[in-house]
This record gives sequence, structure tokens and C-alpha cells, in this order.
Amino acid sequence: MTARRQAVFLAIRYYWSEFSRLRRFSIPAMLLPALGNTCLYYVAPLVVAQLAGHLAGGGTDVLSYVVVFAGLLVFAEFVWRIGIHCLSRVDGLGGENLSVLGMNALLAKDAAFFHDNFAGSLTKRVHSFAWRFTDIADTMSFNVVANFVPLGFASVVLWNYHPVLVLVLIGMITVTGFVVTPLVKRRQAIVDKREAAIARVSGHIADSLTNMETVRAFAAEHSEAVEHQARVREHRRLAIRSWDYANLRIDVVAAPLSVLTNVLGLYLAVKLGNLGVEGVVVAFAYFANATRIMFEFNQIYRRLESSLTEAAQFTELLLEPPTVLDPENPEKLRPPPPTCGSTTWSSRTRARRSCSPG
Repeated sequence: MTARRQAVFLAIRYYWSEFSRLRRFSIPAMLLPALGNTCLYYVAPLVVAQLAGHLAGGGTDVLSYVVVFAGLLVFAEFVWRIGIHCLSRVDGLGGENLSVLGMNALLAKDAAFFHDNFAGSLTKRVHSFAWRFTDIADTMSFNVVANFVPLGFASVVLWNYHPVLVLVLIGMITVTGFVVTPLVKRRQAIVDKREAAIARVSGHIADSLTNMETVRAFAAEHSEAVEHQARVREHRRLAIRSWDYANLRIDVVAAPLSVLTNVLGLYLAVKLGNLGVEGVVVAFAYFANATRIMFEFNQIYRRLESSLTEAAQFTELLLEPPTVLDPENPEKLRPPPPTCGSTTWSSRTRARRSCSPG
């Protein structure tokens, strides 16, 4: 296993320990947004579909459906507010604890470590390690759990209308995942270079400002500015390259598959027969909402890989063996005994020790 992969797994273990430690907040933070999405994107359209079928059959009672529809929307917003409240606690408490752990890990390093690493780069790394946890938590809650849990509910409902609808929907999403994943992995190398470039930019800024007296003493302001411009230009080049790869490679593959899935869903809902107006509305709404996941593959992987890549830039420092081994129980520093002619100091007095002959 490479050092970078070990660093990524170490970052994941740190983050997982925070989710476990804060489980009284992390569990509702993960599940409640999923419940809200289920009510908003799948249960509410089901009520609308039943209303359409009721009206198509000659029914006139509309108020009861409207009341249920409104209640679902209010309930969805209510659980979303609670979920976001819990997620805010996970983000804040987790980031705080990781920041303390990161600082303690740096303080435990030997002096040679700080001689070999720039202070600005270390500052950026420990800060990213702590607060990238919030990006991981938000992505897991809003993009992963909140999308795939409602998909299970949609599959159960569609199965009751016709199993073919479920097979087509899940099958196309799975195919999209297999097709897009290799492209996303190729993009990871670009993201690694991009994150390393911004780390160099941050480190250079911090070191230049920290040593500004030396910079001005040698009249090196222009050279520092030129160096900064070159580093920023390199980061910009890699950032645009990674964004273009996502837009012009990954999304260009996902978009046609999403369109094909929606067309197949609508066609099958009409052609399978015996589904009625209600079944057609349900199939159209569920396929339209579920296929949004196809575009989430890139976003999910992009956010997770970016966050873990930055976090790994810090955890890889923890894997470096020390070059200078300090004693486990160092002796306290004691001043030497006073000698003839020496001056001893205390908080209040000063005394000079003299030697008398004989």
C-alpha cells in the first residue's frame, strides 16, 4: 500500500471516529434529510398521481388530497430543519476536536520535523484536515444518504405498479455508475495535483509574510510577488483542467444516459398497460427525480476525493518516522552552580558572588 493510500485511510479512520463519537447528532443528521427528500420528491408526487387518477375517474373531492399534499411538504421541511440542526453540531464539534487533535499531533513532532516543513504549509494542512470534515459530513448527508435512501422507497412503489420499471431504473443508474467511475478515477490524479498546488500557494504566502523583515532587508518583494504569481497561475491551470474534465468528459457521458432513462421510463409507463393515469404520473415523476443521482456520481466523488486528498496531506505527516528521538523522560534543565565572579539573579535582587582568598 502506498503512503498516500495509507494517509487517506488514516484520515477516514479519524473522520469515522468523529461520526461515532457524535452519533447522537450524526445519526439524525444523516437520516432526517433522507426522510424529508422521500416525502418531498416521492410521497408528494404519489399523492398528486392519486389525485390525477381520482379526477380522471370522475371524482370531485380535491380538498383531502390538497391537505395531505400540504401536510407532507410541511413535514418534509420540519424534518429538514431538525436534520440541519444536528448536522451543524456534527460539523462544529467534529471540526473543533479534529483541529485540537491535529495541533497536538504537530506539537508531538521533533525539532527536525519543523526544520524540514514550512510553517505556512503546515498551517494549511492542519486547517484542511480539521474543517474538510464538514465537507465530508455534508456530502454524506445531502448527496449520498439523502439520494439513495429515497431511491429504495421509489423502487418499492414502482414495483407495485410493474417490476420492469424498477429493473430499468436501477439498471440504468447502475450502468451509469460503472461507466462514469473510471472517468472520475482518472480525474483524481488532476485533483491531487490541484490540491498540492494550492497548498504550495498558501505555504508561500504564509512564509513570505512571516519573514517579511528578511524579504525587505534583501529588497526581494518583487521576486516574492513573481513567485506567488507563478504558483497561483499553476493552481489556476490545474483547477480549470479538473473542472473541464468533469464538465466535458464525465457529464457528457452521464447526460445522454439520464435522458435515455427518462424516455424509457415514460415509454414503458404508457406501453405496459393497466397503469392508468396514476401510474404514468408516478413513473414520470419518480424517473425524473431518481435520474438526478446520475449527475450526483461526479459531484459526490469530486467532493469526497477533494476533501480526503486535502486531509491526507496532513495525515501523511503523521506517518513520517521521527529523525530525532527525544528521551521519553527528559531531565529538567538546571542552571550550573554559581562560580567566582558570577552574577546570580532572582525576581527581586541581584547578587554577585565573589571569592575571598584563603
